[in-house]
Amino acid sequence: MAPRLTIALVHQPVLNRLGERIVSTVDHFDVMDASRLALTYPVWRLYVVNRVPAQRALVERLLRHGSAEAERAAARGTFDNTRWAPDLDAVIAEHEDELGVRPTVVATSAQPSPRDRSFAELRRRLHEGEPMLLLLGKAWGLAPELLDEADLRLAPIDGGTGFNHLSVRSAAAILVDRLLGRPP
Repeated sequence: MAPRLTIALVHQPVLNRLGERIVSTVDHFDVMDASRLALTYPVWRLYVVNRVPAQRALVERLLRHGSAEAERAAARGTFDNTRWAPDLDAVIAEHEDELGVRPTVVATSAQPSPRDRSFAELRRRLHEGEPMLLLLGKAWGLAPELLDEADLRLAPIDGGTGFNHLSVRSAAAILVDRLLGRPP
């Protein structure tokens, strides 16, 4: 059975470097790179989650080819799987409407937790057909309530150096490859 993974690039609620709750701005490079990732691997859909109307307009303009780079990317189908959503409830509702099932919500964080599940476990569950929604937090990561409310929490990326504060683009690529990529 083909794995069914959905990704949410979450812009609120997230934390700033001081640990305060914020709404992060959309970065068109994040959207473009995550969209490419969602086409390279068998990702069902990528959602850009941001409730700010001006940010929605930015995402929609980008998805409609709002720049020369975006136009070239769209011509290659880069944005075919990418959607905007105001919040995670909308993402889950659309998933349920279109696929007939609620996804298992999986939070990510650079900080370890006793609730962490291994990449191997989630990879196995995905390949057994369990639909999952992977939450990727912008800025300094997902707000605590999103981490607490998620059904599961994925173990942090550990490259063996003790440093793991990666950009969302880098983290997304590593996470998705570990969950959906072919073994070397």
